[in-house]
Amino acid sequence: MDLDSIIHGIRSGDRRAISRAISIVEGEDARDASREIIRSIYPFTGNAHVLGITGPPGIGKSTMLGRLSEMLHLDGLNVSVLAIDASSPFSGGTLLGNRIRMQESLTRNGIYMRSLANRGAAGGISRSAWDAVKILDASGCDLILLETVGAGQADLEISKLAHTVMVVLGPGLGDEIQALKSGLMEIGQIFVVNKMDLPGAFAAVKDLQETLAMDPKKDWPIPVIGVSSLTGEGFPSLIDTVKKRIQFVNSSLTIRTEKMREEIIARMTDELVSAARSVLQNTVVADEILNKGSKGVADPYEAVESILKKINLHAKSF
Repeated sequence: MDLDSIIHGIRSGDRRAISRAISIVEGEDARDASREIIRSIYPFTGNAHVLGITGPPGIGKSTMLGRLSEMLHLDGLNVSVLAIDASSPFSGGTLLGNRIRMQESLTRNGIYMRSLANRGAAGGISRSAWDAVKILDASGCDLILLETVGAGQADLEISKLAHTVMVVLGPGLGDEIQALKSGLMEIGQIFVVNKMDLPGAFAAVKDLQETLAMDPKKDWPIPVIGVSSLTGEGFPSLIDTVKKRIQFVNSSLTIRTEKMREEIIARMTDELVSAARSVLQNTVVADEILNKGSKGVADPYEAVESILKKINLHAKSF
């Protein structure tokens, strides 16, 4: 498919075009094509709500996400799922086999799902996730569920992309809640205790409620909802809460403005890091900068200043 066909296909909700576009923005060697896609579809974005789902590994996020997305779809929302999987920081490879069964199930139920490799990106989401969200938004999605890699407190970057962060925890938390307060506890707008069919689940809900009550959010009262992905317990209440949150965000210009600010900062950071790497790949320039530093002639701050001077901020890539 050529770019015009892909862009037209995104707007018409064609899943083949959507998949092809996401593959392009995931690639490292098609930056011009990626930017052309985003520029062309951008006027049609800004309608989808991004619900980030994070929490410690092994807590059952994927199973919960599968049931939740299917129920939201049946409730009349156009739902898509992006699942970020960990990849090797050395080879960039990733194991996506654990998503296959989930993807097949969601596809049968009319829900688009795509796994993305995080490609070593810090914070639990990949750089291409920002563009993938734009593509799904322009295709007519009402709600995009974005699941992080499950790196616990490292998943904090999701709060910059998502309009709502859902933190999924489980029974037997105990003193772990205090450890989580410095990370996940501070970014969530909805808290879910999964596996309510297991012992200790009700105690976990109570502990979370008491912890959150110590630092209440004035704009949005943070709920704690117990669910069981096995029995379906609690999901109607969770769906009702998600819908209320969507309405709340839609009525808040501040939240959407802040998300734009975060995206600009994230993209600027990515561009500057990429440009700096390009400078240091130039053998002559790299030798000059690195040799001065290693010989004690220049300190690291001077090295950074030298790199910044060599970065052309008005290059065609911007």
